[in-house]
Amino acid sequence: MYEIISKYYDMMYVNDESYRAEVDKVVSLVEQYKESKGNMLLDIACGTGAQAAYLQNYFTVTGIDISDEMLEVAKNKTKDAIFINADMCDFNLNNQYDVIVNLYGSIGHAESLEHMQMAMECVFKHLKQGGIFILTPWSTKESFNESLVGRTKTFELSGFCRMETVRRVSVDKIKVDFHHLISDNLEVTYYKHESFVTLFSESEYESSIQKAGLKIIKRLQPDEFRMGAFVCTV
Repeated sequence: MYEIISKYYDMMYVNDESYRAEVDKVVSLVEQYKESKGNMLLDIACGTGAQAAYLQNYFTVTGIDISDEMLEVAKNKTKDAIFINADMCDFNLNNQYDVIVNLYGSIGHAESLEHMQMAMECVFKHLKQGGIFILTPWSTKESFNESLVGRTKTFELSGFCRMETVRRVSVDKIKVDFHHLISDNLEVTYYKHESFVTLFSESEYESSIQKAGLKIIKRLQPDEFRMGAFVCTV
């Protein structure tokens, strides 16, 4: 799907104001809680680099993602960040970082609790003593609500219309159906794609974080941080 709609991806899914505000909150949390002395940040599941584009103004950024196509877009947005193809549940960069972030609910793409645990153990291995880890959950089993989301924009003879249905299909799985109408010079094409996201409970997040050896400093709610966040250290 991404290769097909890449021309319009950021316009459909990236809201610069929201990402800028999110990074401002990351910076504030780092200033408040980080005790390590360096300035190296690892952006896990960085996607097209929407956060990295702002994070690079404050940190030396390395981003990892499993999609080469998204990493190519991310490279064009940043001057100095390094991007690496890697699986958030199984990576070894032979380095440690002062700040690690896993934002915008990307952890929901861990297929099971076992995979989420593996991801947390990777974080522990890569986080410096006194460093800060910020994790945004993709909702929780307790708080999830089904929804319909969309956005439309036209310009001259081109444009897009996107709509997603987000529904629960089991206790711990969400199905997202993506519908895209893409117009290029008055030629309209319809694309459909589905994706599954894993729901974890509040206690499963807490347990996985703590089993990995991380300590939860603060639990932020969605009105305090986009989609909420666990702020952790080691």
